[in-house]
Amino acid sequence: MNGFEFSEHIARQPKEVFDLISNPANGSQFVDNIKESKKLTDGPIGVGTKFREIRLMNGKEASADLLVTVYEPHSHFGISSEVEGIKVEYHYHLSAEDGGTRVRWVCELEASGLRKMMLPMVAGIMKKEDGDHLQKLKAHLEAK
Repeated sequence: MNGFEFSEHIARQPKEVFDLISNPANGSQFVDNIKESKKLTDGPIGVGTKFREIRLMNGKEASADLLVTVYEPHSHFGISSEVEGIKVEYHYHLSAEDGGTRVRWVCELEASGLRKMMLPMVAGIMKKEDGDHLQKLKAHLEAK
């Protein structure tokens, strides 16, 4: 697998963690480089819901359409995007632990053809860019 994985204990119940992360529009509350994220589809959030996220990357705005791929309340949330032939899928796995929540965050990257050779480099860039994601999530939730 090309990608990376991080884990963090958050002193909040799985429901509270899931409620925050399962709505990408909340991302700007704890991720500095997310300027905006808005829901593009009607109805409640679930598998198939789409969002458009605008981030600052290297000082420039970049947008990506996000698709909810897994929605299992309080235990697993997955979201994917595809940009320039590279598919990125993030999974948040939540489990109750020590009065709080253990969050295992997995990033998987896929591509075909020549882009496949770029995946280790792209994974490294993304890991550097988003490597503190869970620490920011933890700080935000525990400060409430």
